[in-house]
Amino acid sequence: MPTCRHCYGVYKRDQFIHGNGPRAQVCVRCGVEKGLVSEEEVASFYTPSVANARFSALARRWSPLMWLSIIWVSWIVFLKDVKPWGLYTLIVLGLFTLIVPVYMLLVSSKHMAAMARLTPDYERPKGH
Repeated sequence: MPTCRHCYGVYKRDQFIHGNGPRAQVCVRCGVEKGLVSEEEVASFYTPSVANARFSALARRWSPLMWLSIIWVSWIVFLKDVKPWGLYTLIVLGLFTLIVPVYMLLVSSKHMAAMARLTPDYERPKGH
């Protein structure tokens, strides 16, 4: 995968501007920041609102696993020795541990659709 000359980021080929000279091997973000291209010229540039929406979609996707791990750690640290609530919460945590992967599998198509909606269209230029 190519590396940007300015930020040394490694991206897919569709995240680079096309051209020779100063525009060669420059990612879209650096190209816009350095004034080599305008935002309208590059289709694969993520505006701040699109980048925030993509980050929000990723956070919604992975938050159940994060919360499950936080609750497990808090059960181990605080509730393990509390009678009878330690046993009750262990049973509930066990059920949630079994349900969360199934839930994530069922909503994976919704996540992929949201990410596809938030991904700009890219048309590969001739010769690339």
